[in-house]
Amino acid sequence: MNPILDHYTNMEKFRYHSGPLHDLQRLEEAEDSNGTSSSKMQQLKQLENEIQSLSSRRHQLKWRLEMAYEKIIHKLLTGDKNENMSDLASSDVYQVSCDAVSNARNQKLQQIHNLYRLTGISIKEIQRNVVRLTFDTFSNGQFFESYYIEVKGYNELSVGNHSLPHFIPVIKIAEQHLADGLRTFAQTVMNMLRAFVCRRQFVKNLQTHLSDYLVNEISSSNSYDFCGLSLTDFPGLEIQMMSSLDKSHPSHIKVIKLHKRSRVISELEQERLSRITKSLLVAQMPEVNLLLQNN
Repeated sequence: MNPILDHYTNMEKFRYHSGPLHDLQRLEEAEDSNGTSSSKMQQLKQLENEIQSLSSRRHQLKWRLEMAYEKIIHKLLTGDKNENMSDLASSDVYQVSCDAVSNARNQKLQQIHNLYRLTGISIKEIQRNVVRLTFDTFSNGQFFESYYIEVKGYNELSVGNHSLPHFIPVIKIAEQHLADGLRTFAQTVMNMLRAFVCRRQFVKNLQTHLSDYLVNEISSSNSYDFCGLSLTDFPGLEIQMMSSLDKSHPSHIKVIKLHKRSRVISELEQERLSRITKSLLVAQMPEVNLLLQNN
């Protein structure tokens, strides 16, 4: 027996009130009561073909609907304004597509927010096409302060208001990295802020660890990329430490005479100073203390 007829013969009785299925059900009932005739079989075959045709039509319409969704979503994601979608603007397909794109963008923004937060950076949209990047600074697990930058635009981004220290070259960083996206720009700024906080803590730790051996408080620039200290064991000399804005510790150290007529430095002093400056370069405070204690 035909599989399609088997299906409709064995299924639980359900009354159809119109359409091909109603006619098929009516003929089946008539067949059950009066027996099978050739004309009835032809009618059944005709209805069978009609059902297959409707099923094929359904699949075609479903495929076209899926293609319409895909086409609209692609245009919404790529921002293609050359295509006219005014005829679809009021359709259910267009509205569902817009909702899907909006939800996807919100989820993507939340993912970026969560990822940035793990690195001390968070992002929040404060108005249309304006986001605020917040940078939380830490050193050795201790939180210090937060800074922010507002970034404006959609395709072309630019820096707006910010609270960064004046020595962070935010405009230069934006010119170099903002075109590559927020991730590279934000990470570059974060690296500079983290380096600044680490340099500041380095100088404060020096002041604490060497307090018994310092002539005066350590002098430094606002960005702590330069600092100078004089030790009681080496009168008339100053140890100067320099670093770049993206470095956490000194990258260059030199010893200078504070006065032109300063005394001659002995060979033993030169050796001790060399060992002290090398320890300062790698931020080994205990080693510096030990060298000063063993005078």
